[in-house]
Formats: sequence, C-alpha cells, structure tokens
Amino acid sequence: MVSVEGVSRRFGNLIALDKVSLRINPGEVFGLLGPNGSGKTTLIRILTGVLLPHAGGAQVAGLDVGRYPEQVKAAIGYATQEASVYRNLTVRENLEFRARLYLEARAVPPAVEETLRRFGLQGLAHQLAGALSGGWRQRLAIAQAVVHKPKVVFLDEPTTGLDPVSRRTIWDLVHQEAARGAVVLVTTHYMDEAERCHRLALLFDGQVVAQGTPHELEQLALQQARVAYCETDLPLEHIRAMPGVLDAWPSGRGVRLILEQKASLNLPLQTVYPNLEDVFIILTRHRQGGAA
Repeated sequence: MVSVEGVSRRFGNLIALDKVSLRINPGEVFGLLGPNGSGKTTLIRILTGVLLPHAGGAQVAGLDVGRYPEQVKAAIGYATQEASVYRNLTVRENLEFRARLYLEARAVPPAVEETLRRFGLQGLAHQLAGALSGGWRQRLAIAQAVVHKPKVVFLDEPTTGLDPVSRRTIWDLVHQEAARGAVVLVTTHYMDEAERCHRLALLFDGQVVAQGTPHELEQLALQQARVAYCETDLPLEHIRAMPGVLDAWPSGRGVRLILEQKASLNLPLQTVYPNLEDVFIILTRHRQGGAA
C-alpha cells in the first residue's frame, strides 16, 4: 500500500532525504523513528503529495505520488504535529467539515456518528474544539483524519506534548485503524512509543540506518555492542573515558553504559537488555563521528 524507492529531497544545500526506500503493508503500524531534523516530516510531506522528491519515487494506495498528488490526497488521512482542528467549530462540525471533503452527502451523517462513537467523542460533540484539553484535541485530530476510512493514514508525531495516559489512548486508536486494514505510518521521536509499532525504520541525517521489528532491531544492536548497568561513585567523565565504553549516562543511583562487545571493565556490571533508545544510539553512533 505504501512503497518508497530511493527517494531523495534537498532544500538548497541541505539533503533532507537521501535514497530512502521503504515498503509498508496493509494492516501494519509502521514507525519512522528519529531525532528532530532527521527527515521524518519531509518524507511524510512527499508521501502525502505536498512535496515532490528530487530523485526516486513513491506509491501510496496504488498511486504514484509524483504523477497523481491530488488523487493521493483523496485516498489518505493525515494528522499533523499540531492538532489540526478548527478551534471555533464544535467537535461534530469539525468531523462534518472533513467528511464532506471526501464523502457523498448522504454518507456524511453515519460516518460522523460512527467516528464520534469509536473515538469516545459523543459527550463532547457540541463542545468547541478550542475548549478541549490537548489530549482530547489530538484525539479529534486523528478522528478527522480517519472519518472517511482512508486506505492509508499518516500521523506526524501525534502524541507530542501529551501526558502518558493520553499517549496510550492515542496509540490504542492507532492500532484500531490498522486492525481495520489501513496502513498507518507514524513518526515519533519518543523511543518508548516506537516499541508499539509492528515495524520501524530508524532515520538519521535523512538516511534509513536500519529497519525491522523492534525485536529485530534490538538483536541487530546486540551484534554491535552490549548494554550494562553499574552502581558506582566514579565520576561520569571518568567512566566515559574508560577503554571500551561507547557511552554512559546517569540512571537511578548508578550509570547505564553502552560497551564494546569485548570490553572488560573493573566495575560491578550488570548486563541489561537494550531498549530502543539504546538501540538507536548503537546503530547511529558511527554516523555521529564515532560517539554513541
């Protein structure tokens, strides 16, 4: 449903995307994981027909985004980093407005009612969107993106600034969309959230560093380094300077370390399983001038 082949995009001398290739299947939640400036939003804008690539090509819902950008826009749902709702309209009016852009007039009322029910918005239907809390406003933004049941849904950092409970609710809704058979492409820089995706692509400096399931990426990282925890009073700078230490940072009462596979330190180390933050640091460290 979404295919990206060698897509590149630049802005002046800045290379935002460099030969990016991906394939995402129906019913899959696919995450683009990377720091700010890694190219996530640029790729989303290309796949939604807002930008054209300078090289390579992409297909969304069977349509070439370079040749048929307007048809692509009609086949997708898109929620941006900021809750894209009209604050001076009610929740129902927001949904009705978006539904009318895509559906026949007679299909709008049932689509809106179903979306209000699915997203738990019935009790807020007549409330102005501008009066909603951040979490409810973001829920409405995603509801707008899917009210017409698109084949492909793009969510650009949909949980930025939300509390943990609201973030979990948003991710439940994301998986509901995948369960109905849609492709859901989510960008995020929250490493813990990325574990909720079926598959991931790690973006760094506009390039795909690695892609696979969270478990596959964890195993790939473990082939290159190991992660440990240590309770010690040694200064952090001293630990970072030790041979074989790729990185170290405070963690609770101790220090979490990323080590070379054969590193041997005279410290009370406890081996720990890597999380996705560890994985990202390990897999991108060579692109950061050798530092993790």
